[in-house]
Amino acid sequence: MRRKLRIIVISILALIGGGFYFNFTSLHTEEEPFDSARWKELNEQTVLNDPGCVRGGMALSLIQQKLVIGNPKSEIADFLGEATTTHSQNEWRYGLGQCHWGWEHSSMVIKFNTRGVASDISIELEKSTYGKR
Repeated sequence: MRRKLRIIVISILALIGGGFYFNFTSLHTEEEPFDSARWKELNEQTVLNDPGCVRGGMALSLIQQKLVIGNPKSEIADFLGEATTTHSQNEWRYGLGQCHWGWEHSSMVIKFNTRGVASDISIELEKSTYGKR
């Protein structure tokens, strides 16, 4: 009986811990319709210290509606504007603002195959570089 109680308590604590982890690592915004002009207009706000999640809802819409996958770089550049950063020729990052807990910036990451066609899209928490040399 005591062993069952211990297992139940551990399970409940694991569920609570998992819930907290999911809450702090998930995107904190609602999906909103994508608007290319507004997306480009909000670009500068994504790098401010406290902009909120200014483009996160539109990024969710792009992902859910599969508006990027299968398109070449030229069409994506016309549609989304210039990437905030390019970590390589095969990966473009678009700033979204602070969409996760912890006041850290989030980015929508588009990966391209060898033909320059978008093959993957995701949202990632940017690694903090504060204090690093």
